[in-house]
Amino acid sequence: MGLVLSVVAFFLTYYLARKSIVKGVCAVLTVGCFFGILRANFPQTSSFFIFDSSVIALYAAQHKWILRSFRARDAQRLQHWIIFLMLWPLLMFLVPMQDPLVQLVGLRGNMFLLPFVLIGAKLESDELFDIALWLAVLCLVSVGVGTAEYLFGIEHFFPENAVTDIIYRSNDVGANNAYRIPSLFPNAHTFGGMMVMALPWMVGAWVQRQRLVRHKNLLVAGIVAAMLGVFMSAARTDFILLAALITVFTFSTQLRPIYRVGWIMVLIIVGFVVSSNPRFQRFTMLSDQEYVTSRVKSSVSVTIFDAIAEYPFGVGLGGGGTSMPFFLIQRVHRPVMVESELGRIHLETGLIGTTAWILFMIWVFTRPRVQKADLWFVGLRLAWVICVVCAIAGLIGIGLLTSIPASAVLLMLLGWIAVHHTKVFAVPMSVGTVRNPDMRRANAVAQQSARFR
Repeated sequence: MGLVLSVVAFFLTYYLARKSIVKGVCAVLTVGCFFGILRANFPQTSSFFIFDSSVIALYAAQHKWILRSFRARDAQRLQHWIIFLMLWPLLMFLVPMQDPLVQLVGLRGNMFLLPFVLIGAKLESDELFDIALWLAVLCLVSVGVGTAEYLFGIEHFFPENAVTDIIYRSNDVGANNAYRIPSLFPNAHTFGGMMVMALPWMVGAWVQRQRLVRHKNLLVAGIVAAMLGVFMSAARTDFILLAALITVFTFSTQLRPIYRVGWIMVLIIVGFVVSSNPRFQRFTMLSDQEYVTSRVKSSVSVTIFDAIAEYPFGVGLGGGGTSMPFFLIQRVHRPVMVESELGRIHLETGLIGTTAWILFMIWVFTRPRVQKADLWFVGLRLAWVICVVCAIAGLIGIGLLTSIPASAVLLMLLGWIAVHHTKVFAVPMSVGTVRNPDMRRANAVAQQSARFR
């Protein structure tokens, strides 16, 4: 069954991706959302390739579009960065420091999803909006399944086996030690992370004026669902990301009164649901300063720098903490676990790989900002915030580049904020929204300018 699901995921994604890049991306995200529950119920070796098959199908169907050269200088530099970040793990793969199968898994964790940076950089305004709508649908479905798990118990959805071990060890919510809710995903952290990563897209699409009412309603529902999903997952890191987004959007964004009222209503609904259920309040542990201080010190001040000092060239791909299938764990030589994404990158790619990632992130975060008149200004601001916070959280957490499918969404956000200033996005030409001939002429000029740039 795992092999059948992988084949179905491949051909379905390939068929949709041949139609358009948006349909291909949406297919990959859909397969990624259902990957966790499918793998748990069919814990076979081939089940681990369901999501990978979908991604490979997207690459195969759209490889010419993905590899097409940019014209803008910063966009070309982004392409060069991604090429280097992918080539270096390939070179490390040739160094036999781990079992070949372990190194293959490590290669996947360090480069397999990086083309999504280029995909995010190349998406146009209407394509971004369509993906935002589909993310809203996925958020609603995910929270619906999470609600069913909350009401009836996760055992009806996730059988106990080697794949779901982390789910059944995460029973630390509330006084009754309830389980964290994983929804459709491999674990609760991935569930909460996917909900947070979807918010910049949905909020950025929601505040755009000339859009259909039914689309705005869907986006609002998706935003509410995503916020509730973060509290349902009980993941504290994801709560920090959500809190940062809410703070930036509330206090640093100028909104029309109707959107301001709508945003306040969203916060009231989410606040009421969270405050009325102790199982959604695990984030309150962050108020314990002693715990937070010890948590940060153990990950940043000790393990990362100890790993750099002891293993300057790393321990080989897959040996530093990349999520390893249960049937390959015994093959890892000298496993070194570091609860830090930066530490994992160093252990698997050495000082050169670590330095390259640090310089790349600095380059991305120092790109010119877009103007407030830009159609996606709000979404870009939230995307920039979430990427920065994720980079910081990578010091005390692991899985930023291997979370399915949240890592693909995060990498698209990274490519989006890196080169968006090189584009000119016109006001969308929705039916019945733009009737002024002067406005249509202005849109045509802007679209020609965008193609030229």
